[in-house]
Amino acid sequence: TLKSAFKEVLDYKKKLNWVIVTAKSGKVDLIACGTGLKDLMSNFSQSDMQWGLLGVTGVDDSSSLKSMRMKLVQINWCGSGVKFEERGKMINKQTPLIQKFAGSIACEIKAGDKADIVASDVAYKLFHAQGAHKPTYYDFGDIKVDCKGLSATGNADDDDEDEDFE
Repeated sequence: TLKSAFKEVLDYKKKLNWVIVTAKSGKVDLIACGTGLKDLMSNFSQSDMQWGLLGVTGVDDSSSLKSMRMKLVQINWCGSGVKFEERGKMINKQTPLIQKFAGSIACEIKAGDKADIVASDVAYKLFHAQGAHKPTYYDFGDIKVDCKGLSATGNADDDDEDEDFE
């Protein structure tokens, strides 16, 4: 079920770390679930509006204790085959349903092509959305992104260079 799959996504101890959902019927419906960013991307449909809810684990193992924190990434997927008039429904009606269901989101990605979803870019957004405690790396289930170098400014997607208050 959707609730049990989503509960697993939020638990970094579980293998399952993503779900894809839709909200066509006025309620959130599960389309697919799995592990790893590559698997998630292969399950998006070019003919649909879908939302990926991806659990990314921020791991800090630079000290004597290993700290792990789950961060939820919302991917707003609008495939290239979606008619223009349908896209407004995604923004106005369906996205609020997803946000209500998912709760606290660490960052949001808008995508319509697999090239829009790059682990290092997602890690960069997560890193700059964090507070003072920064992880050593982010684990996407199948890809690990080292956080060294993520504090540098100049990323094309960095609209708010002043977000890092360290």
